Amino acid sequence: MRRLAAPPETRHTPLMSTLLEAYRKSNLQRAWRWIKSNPDATYKSYCGRSYSRYALADASLLEELRSELTRGIYEPTHSTKLLLPKKSGILRPYTILTVEDQIVYQAMVNVIADRLSPRIRGQYQRVTFGHMYAGRSNIWFYKPWRQGYKAFNKASRDAFNRGLKFTASFDLTACYDSLDYEVLAHFLRKLNCDDEFCERLKVCLGVWTATDTRIYHSHGIPQGPLSSGLLSEVVLRHFDLNYGPKSNVRYLRYVDDIRLFAEHEDALRRMLVRLDTLSKDIGLFPQGAKINIHKIVDIESEVKSISVYGASENDEDADVPDGQDQIRAKLIQLSARHKVENNARFKFLLSRADPSWKLNLHLLKVSASRPDLVPNIMRHLRKYDRLPVKVAVNLLDRLAKEPLYDNTTAEIVVTLDQRTPPSLRRRASRIMERLWHRRPVGPELQVAIGRFIFRHRMIPENRIRYFLRTKLNWWVRSELYVTLSHRTYGTVFLENVLNEGIRNEIGEAAMAAAVQLAYVELKVMPPLKNLNLAAARTLRQLGMISRLPKGVDGVERSFSRLTGISSRLNWRSIFKSRYKQAEKQAVFCRALADTNATAFVNATDVFNDLLLDRLFRHDRALGGYTLGNMGSVLNSARLRNNYPAVFAFVSEIHEKRYVSNLSHAIARRTGKPTRRIRHQYIKRATRMMTKAFAELSNKW
Repeated sequence: MRRLAAPPETRHTPLMSTLLEAYRKSNLQRAWRWIKSNPDATYKSYCGRSYSRYALADASLLEELRSELTRGIYEPTHSTKLLLPKKSGILRPYTILTVEDQIVYQAMVNVIADRLSPRIRGQYQRVTFGHMYAGRSNIWFYKPWRQGYKAFNKASRDAFNRGLKFTASFDLTACYDSLDYEVLAHFLRKLNCDDEFCERLKVCLGVWTATDTRIYHSHGIPQGPLSSGLLSEVVLRHFDLNYGPKSNVRYLRYVDDIRLFAEHEDALRRMLVRLDTLSKDIGLFPQGAKINIHKIVDIESEVKSISVYGASENDEDADVPDGQDQIRAKLIQLSARHKVENNARFKFLLSRADPSWKLNLHLLKVSASRPDLVPNIMRHLRKYDRLPVKVAVNLLDRLAKEPLYDNTTAEIVVTLDQRTPPSLRRRASRIMERLWHRRPVGPELQVAIGRFIFRHRMIPENRIRYFLRTKLNWWVRSELYVTLSHRTYGTVFLENVLNEGIRNEIGEAAMAAAVQLAYVELKVMPPLKNLNLAAARTLRQLGMISRLPKGVDGVERSFSRLTGISSRLNWRSIFKSRYKQAEKQAVFCRALADTNATAFVNATDVFNDLLLDRLFRHDRALGGYTLGNMGSVLNSARLRNNYPAVFAFVSEIHEKRYVSNLSHAIARRTGKPTRRIRHQYIKRATRMMTKAFAELSNKW
């Protein structure tokens, strides 16, 4: 069959930067299309409202995003981390990214997918069965997962029917969390992704996988976003290509679950040793407890043990008992002694069961020992308009104890919210208030309790403003803004708090405030120049404002994020023709402040060099200045006297650079070897920076 040539825009030429290919308008639009069509209901339950808000002005927002990417001033936003309990009781991290970050991540993975696809598609449904790229013209990014799941099970049955009676599984421990960035970059370079692309992706992944305490890792990809599945295939493909002789062992892989079939046990042992060696080659770790070589007695029981996404192979065609009585009886049978073995079948039938007093207490006992099933059981109970008293009492009793998992506690709170019987509402309010003040509280629980607290006006308005301004992360703010309405709050409060929200530095939260401002039909308060640009584009689309403020000032945004305070400086006017250079340097400084204090000092010294050049041009009384020769003015009495805060800042950073091991071998003054700068110095540097910029804003 004759192969069609790729369109000119999609051909990979050595002259085109991989990043520029990722930042193409058509690729960003394709990334957004695939994010919207993501079939993962769990991820959409956390991001669905954000998608709707972004869609209001998506053309304009995508254009602005592309501008930031090509100018080099785009910065990834720290993710929101949710911790979901597994059956074993340990926690699985789940990562919520801003819509903008999801688009950038997907755009970069699109480029990887187009390079990987010609090399791997011949193995689809023969060797590998998960995260199969559907192609750039498809409405979905992946081929339907059920298609791969069925093929995986069929291949397992075929292997057994061909006489391969022994089997073993090879699972990897925390695969997504363990993927090393250097290993990932190694395989990306083999796909002709250039170093600039690899480095940029590593920076983004480092921010998105950082903990809430801002501890940065050099490994791990975020679990949850659509893009991560295909990115993991770049590394996991190492097993497919190198597992060895293919004649005596049937090798099948579904994501990080490898299933082996052979005629003899010895062949499986040899293959497992080979796979163990390969895993060490790429820095991944097998789960020794799950490696179980055994002879197959019943192939169907082997197939059922393969769990994917908590669903069965034929959900849409599954055998549903006739009538609710039969469904309830089957659910009780599947959870005999309050233990569930067949999770997929249990969840499937529970989703189709009507709530009933005959089942309620049984399900509550199941949920007490299976935290991973709590979301499914709580969704079932939320079919009630008002909870039965016995159910509500049981759930309130659980909340009254010290909660173990934020996720399960949040699910219970959401179930009780607006469904609690009137006789129990006072008790529910007391418990919710106690939980609200408990520390620490994860973001999912903050949202669930916050909705209850805000809706019932259980804390003063000034405390609400304080929490929304300072205490809560962007996802929590975004979810809580929608609870503010005229039904509970007055016009003045709503206007003030939502106008603060549309000036939030994180676009996701600002857009949420903008949409709510339009919903409650209140005005945008001046000045417009300090509106978050994403919120401004949304407000303009909604007819709330007639014009947009100026585009993003990369210098201001970078340093305001670093210091937490607006400088009130017009950086474009200050730097004039050197603005683009200064903007990129400011972004560089901001990024390094999180990860490398030594490099931050050096980068800030370069920015200060540019700043002094413009300051001396602006204030001729200071004398002359030669760009690149900062040392010549650090003894200037006029600079020290006229701009003491600026002088203190630039001179200390410059002196600190002299003892940096990224600048010199020995310190000039002491003759001692230079060293790395401790991260705690960042706080002092940002305090001095704040004072210097405040001084400039008063005099410029």
